[in-house]
Amino acid sequence: MSKLAAVCLALLVSQPTLAQPEDSRLHESQSQARSLSLAFNHASETVGPSVVFIQRKDLITPVRRDIFGRVISRGKATYQDSGLGSGVIVSDDGYILTNNHVIAGAEQLEVQLRDGRSYFAEIIGTDPATDVAVLQIDAEDLDAADFGESDDLQVGDWVLAVGSPFGLSNTVTAGIVSAMGRQGVLNRPQNTPEQQRVLYEEFIQTDAAINPGNSGGPMVNLDGEVVGINTAIYSKSGGGSIGLSFAIPSSIAERVFRSIVESGSVERGWLGVTMEDLTIEDRALFGDSEGVFISAVLPGSPAERAGLQEGDIIVSFDGRQTYSVNRLRNSIALTGIDRPAELEYLRGDELLKTTAKLMEYATYERDMLGVEPITGGLAVIELRPEINDYLDIATDTEGILVYSVEPGSPAQRAGIRARDLISKANSKVVEEAEELEQQLNTPERNGGVRLDIIRGNRLGRTTVYPYR
Repeated sequence: MSKLAAVCLALLVSQPTLAQPEDSRLHESQSQARSLSLAFNHASETVGPSVVFIQRKDLITPVRRDIFGRVISRGKATYQDSGLGSGVIVSDDGYILTNNHVIAGAEQLEVQLRDGRSYFAEIIGTDPATDVAVLQIDAEDLDAADFGESDDLQVGDWVLAVGSPFGLSNTVTAGIVSAMGRQGVLNRPQNTPEQQRVLYEEFIQTDAAINPGNSGGPMVNLDGEVVGINTAIYSKSGGGSIGLSFAIPSSIAERVFRSIVESGSVERGWLGVTMEDLTIEDRALFGDSEGVFISAVLPGSPAERAGLQEGDIIVSFDGRQTYSVNRLRNSIALTGIDRPAELEYLRGDELLKTTAKLMEYATYERDMLGVEPITGGLAVIELRPEINDYLDIATDTEGILVYSVEPGSPAQRAGIRARDLISKANSKVVEEAEELEQQLNTPERNGGVRLDIIRGNRLGRTTVYPYR
């Protein structure tokens, strides 16, 4: 056999052996892809029965106009479709989590389940500050989704977005977590018109496709657990997704949901500190610490009672790491009131722990200012130099300042407003709440009490009829 023939024969014999590794790698890649597909299948099927399509309806009255645009007749008002969105069932008794902007101002809400059943929903509560709303339907045999830990998400994790883009219910898209803790998203001019100002932003950013109609639907991890509520897209045209989508983390949405269900509203916690983000220089100075620097502690605040001091660095609050002022502010506000929250903080090189019982700022302010409720639906403050300084009023100003006016009260009917200064009652100078109370309980013959009011630089008079 020639040498050339021998070489050719050797190559022919060796070809299967050389191809084998390539086939093996292909098989392995296909196996990995199928494993990811199975994970997507599992997550989709786990959360799918819990996702709902929300159709908002408003009363529309058809009108006929003449060529000049004048109304010549009106038809019968009927409910007509006026918007759509998504939601997720989060309890067996019919509670549904969605976005506030999906249902705000709606006159009727119809919820359709994946199995085809439809129900009218009741609005249990809304929180525009986080863009969260809670609905409830009267239905049985519901599949409730489980909440996951959004704080455990990391950039690069796979997530699915489920909802009804453009009314196409039960649509599933996949992507990765692109960033965590995004803020200022809904204040950008490029956002879709339906978005409104949200005060507590800590969004999860993803490249999973989210489009109009997805709002209020769940973002889930590969276990099918709700880790976010899809809320916004970033788009120059206000149209479809360009790979910049945002979701409210479950750490916020779940707290708001439970607060609304338990109390009917969201009570914002208040700690009583002035906070600053640590700069690069600060981190170097404090040993590369991650946390929030406390530049001031207000007297009588929950922070002072918990032992916090100026110069401390809060590193965790209620179990959440506090790597920015925004995150700590959100954690404080959403913890609620009258519930102990554990804090970890650095004082020098020492890591310390304490517990703070939060309160509402309005309660702190009322206590600090000495607000007193009196006859006629008024809550008033006796002015003194330190109070004037806090309220940015001239130090030598005297009288009784109106803190608040009860809606529908005699004082409101008389036209009195918050921040009005009451200088006289029945022509007598009043400087103490007790004096004003006595005059309000001593009406003139016509049954009213004449008050001299200073509003800004204008002097006015009104009559309060406390007993009418």
